[in-house]
Amino acid sequence: MIDLHVHTARCGHATGEMAQYVEAGRARGLDVMCFTDHLPMPEPYPQHYTMKAAELPAYVADVLAAACDSRATGGPEVLLGVEADWLPDAFAHVEGLIASHDFDLVLGSVHFLGDWAFDDPDLIARYDAWESDVLWERYFDEVANAAGSGLYDVIAHPDLVKKFGTRPDVDPRPWYEQTALALQEAGCAVEVNTAGLRKPCREIYPSLDLLKACRRRGVPATTGSDAHAPAEVGEGFDLARELLREAGYDSVVCFRKRVAEEVAL
Repeated sequence: MIDLHVHTARCGHATGEMAQYVEAGRARGLDVMCFTDHLPMPEPYPQHYTMKAAELPAYVADVLAAACDSRATGGPEVLLGVEADWLPDAFAHVEGLIASHDFDLVLGSVHFLGDWAFDDPDLIARYDAWESDVLWERYFDEVANAAGSGLYDVIAHPDLVKKFGTRPDVDPRPWYEQTALALQEAGCAVEVNTAGLRKPCREIYPSLDLLKACRRRGVPATTGSDAHAPAEVGEGFDLARELLREAGYDSVVCFRKRVAEEVAL
C-alpha cells in the first residue's frame, strides 16, 4: 500500500511531527509513503499556504533523515516529494524550484483560479460570483493546462472543484474526457485522493466517471491521503482500492526519482 501525498507542519496548515507521520504510516501497514509538502509560491501569492522558500532545503534534509530513520526501524520506505501549484504566470519560479532538488515525485495541483484559492474555506463566499458551469469549465481547463506543462508526474485531487459540494448543471463527462486526454498526452498519472472523504463533498477525488475516463485512456493511477495530520495517513484506502477496481484498475504506480513503477493492487 502506498501513500504518495503527505504534508508536514511546514506548510502552515498541517499538524504533527514528521516522525509521527512515519509512525502512523507504519501502523497503517504502508509499504511506501511520500512527503509532498507545498512548494513555496512567489509574491503576490499568499504565503500562508506553503512553506517559505528559505525552508525548502531544511524540508528536503528532514525528509531524507526521516527516510534513513524509517529504514533503520523497519519501514515504511519514505520518499521525497513536493506538491507544486499550477501558477501559469509563475512557471519559471515553479520550474526552478523543482529542478533545485532531486525529488522522487512532483505532484501538480490546481488550487488557484486567478488570485482566488477556491478550496480555502475562508474564501467560500467567492463561489457566489460564479455560475457553476463556468466555474467547472475554467477549473478543468486549468487542470489540462497543468498536465500539459511538463512540470508534474501526477495531477493531484483532479476534481477538487467539487470540494464544497458545488456541482454543474450540465453533464461533466466532457470535462472528464478532456482531463483524461490531457493526462494521457502528457504522460501524467492521476491521483486517487481520499481527502475528499473528509471534506463537504464526502467523496474521493476523482469521481468514478473521471477515473473511468482515465482508465480508458490508459492513464496510470496512484493513491494519496493528502494527510495534514498523522491520523490521516493512509486513511480511506480501502475505499480507494474499491474505486480503482470499479474503474478497471488492477495496479497503481509509485515514483522513485520521478520514474513510475507499477504496483499491483
